[in-house]
Amino acid sequence: MRYGPAERLLRLARSLAATRTGLTLDEMAAELEVTRRTAERLRDALMAMFPEMDSQDGDDRTRRWRLPGSTLIGVLEPRAETVAAVETAARECEQRGEADRAALLRDAATTLRAVMRPDALRRTETGIAALMEAEGIAMRPGPRPVLAAGVLPTLRRAILGMQPVVVRYAGRDAEEPATRILCPYGILYGGRGWLVAHVENLPEMRLWRLDRIVSADRLERCFLRREDFSLAAYAARSFGVFQEEPIDVVLRFEPEAAEDAASWTFHPSQFIVREADGSLTVRFRAGGVQEMCWHLFAWGTAVTVVGPESLQDTIAVLARALAQHHARIRACVDISNKSDGGRHDHAR
Repeated sequence: MRYGPAERLLRLARSLAATRTGLTLDEMAAELEVTRRTAERLRDALMAMFPEMDSQDGDDRTRRWRLPGSTLIGVLEPRAETVAAVETAARECEQRGEADRAALLRDAATTLRAVMRPDALRRTETGIAALMEAEGIAMRPGPRPVLAAGVLPTLRRAILGMQPVVVRYAGRDAEEPATRILCPYGILYGGRGWLVAHVENLPEMRLWRLDRIVSADRLERCFLRREDFSLAAYAARSFGVFQEEPIDVVLRFEPEAAEDAASWTFHPSQFIVREADGSLTVRFRAGGVQEMCWHLFAWGTAVTVVGPESLQDTIAVLARALAQHHARIRACVDISNKSDGGRHDHAR
């Protein structure tokens, strides 16, 4: 990501104040992704602004510069996005049952708020709350894709400022990324990660894969947010992120998996019953049948879909297709091995 001159100065000042031993010129250049000569100019500018900045030679005779942290009090404030990101991470840990990590992250967020001046905290409180609301948590865990540099920070700021964004979006079958002007409302994490937004002047809300957004640029104007839209309600309709008509799901977990299943939140609407035989019944109402199946596969035979029939049928079809696919692969490998063996025998 490229930064403007003023932002680079502030970023360098923060880095110099955050290190105990100081930074060399090469480390400054690497931190800012600039040349050594540019790092020298930025260092000189900071020294002119902050006479308290000092330097010393290390054991390797390399000079390192450091800025006392007290110098930046009242100059640098934690951003709303930073506090919201820490508090969102705490919420994610809590939902995964990681209470200790959640407590540490909340303590970090409290510390960030504590170092902010009262007037600055007052200005950013609304932004923090808006970002916390805008960053939804999807239910399905799993690997995370690589996102284009700068996309997520731009989207967060656009959501906070209710600003349209120009995105280049690489569709599944498109030869070139398409350019769209989107009005962003929030982000759903889990799996790939999705932006909840509608095309400007078209009110229908859609999901946009974050890993397919090649670039994103904010427009210097605002859009009129839909008053009838709630990100929390939108996310709660589905098991993951795909929007479908909700169905009433009933799952039965075998006694040996009941304790593990009881520690999961499959959906905010869930209702859990511990049965007399030690099994666990989980009921919830949500859409996103295919995502449910993807998750249920991870439980193997420890879970049974009691209902509805549509979910039973879908998971059975997917399981058969998966089994047939790997059976074909296995057959091809066996045939190949036999063919190779025949040639070797002939050669001998």
